[in-house]
Amino acid sequence: MTRGENIRAVLLDLDGVLYVGDQMIDGANEAIAALRAAGYRIAGVTNTTTQSRRMIAGKLARLGLDIAEDDLFTPAALACRAINDRPCRLCVRDALREDFPNVAETDDAAQVIVMGDIGGEGYSPQLLRQIFLDVMQGATLLALHKNRFWQKPDGLHLDLGAFVAAVEYAADSKAVVLGKPSRDFFAAVCNTCHVAPQQALMVGDDIESDVAGALHAGLGAALVRTGKYRQAFVDQYLKTTGITPDAQLHSIAALPAWLAAASTTD
Repeated sequence: MTRGENIRAVLLDLDGVLYVGDQMIDGANEAIAALRAAGYRIAGVTNTTTQSRRMIAGKLARLGLDIAEDDLFTPAALACRAINDRPCRLCVRDALREDFPNVAETDDAAQVIVMGDIGGEGYSPQLLRQIFLDVMQGATLLALHKNRFWQKPDGLHLDLGAFVAAVEYAADSKAVVLGKPSRDFFAAVCNTCHVAPQQALMVGDDIESDVAGALHAGLGAALVRTGKYRQAFVDQYLKTTGITPDAQLHSIAALPAWLAAASTTD
């Protein structure tokens, strides 16, 4: 059990924890206000690659959620550092390209492939074949995340991880995953927040990327039963892996009370 008295920063997943689509989850704003009043540093930590960091901040503002752009962490910054000045095939939505301002894009002889969410029905067979050929010729494969599925207003959808896994299997090569559950990603967030990993609590609806990723990186982790949470999937994952979240909460609304109780009982 995470010692609540040691927690100084709370890292919040966005989609599924604070909102689903354009619908805010009940109590999200009040929970953030209560956490700030209690002195916690708040960070928004997301694998979302459908929008730029600036656009995500705008959405939060429209929903009335008090998380500024400077407190948002996405995989794009790590990707830019990994790409450096190498020619790159950038497979992302146009809306995300502003987060890759200095990337040298190419359609020929790419040394780096970046796979992110591209919208529509996802990756076409033609594009997957081109990425496969690039990797077979020695290109580094970077995945902005590798989530299995995600929650939209009309239900669950396949996520980027399914397409990344297809290329990995065909090329017999592993992608470098830059977002959650990457240990480097969590370390970068903690470093920016000026806390040690054991002083941070990750709150998410994804047992694998949010909870297991945070625990493996040395953070605490709380699982909320909103968004993409499905009890049967979580129960099977916990049974298979032995992962134990520090808390399972009905929603973000219960987090301030749980933290208050944890800090007084530890």
